[in-house]
Amino acid sequence: MTTNISTSHERLLFRLFDTFNRYDVEAFAACYAEDAVMHDVAIGKTFTGRAEIAEFLRVWLAASPDSHIEIGEPIVAGDRASVTWVGTGTLTGDFAHIPGAVYGSTVNQRAVSVLRFDADGLIVEHFDYYDMFGLLRQMGIIPAE
Repeated sequence: MTTNISTSHERLLFRLFDTFNRYDVEAFAACYAEDAVMHDVAIGKTFTGRAEIAEFLRVWLAASPDSHIEIGEPIVAGDRASVTWVGTGTLTGDFAHIPGAVYGSTVNQRAVSVLRFDADGLIVEHFDYYDMFGLLRQMGIIPAE
């Protein structure tokens, strides 16, 4: 049974990142339980529920419409998973989550996501960890050396 659960969790992880890369906000949000919580640890923000999670992605894509994520090999154990990823994109609009970003700046950011799933196989908790200082430098908020 653990193999089936792990396999379904792994499939959901791939679907989550695929929907991000296809800019399908509704399909992305559907990977989460209605009351899911997403923690963007680096910026210190929490998004609660599918509607807020969908809005997070809408804001992100409005600021960087060419965003793309490449994921590494997920590690799945029971109702939890982690996966490394690299996000890239160009800032062409206002990014409300991190004000002051310079238009035209490009981002190439390594990160890790840690997720927990409910009994239905949906994401109930999601933590993203990444180098905020490096991101601010890439966005032109902090001067490069």
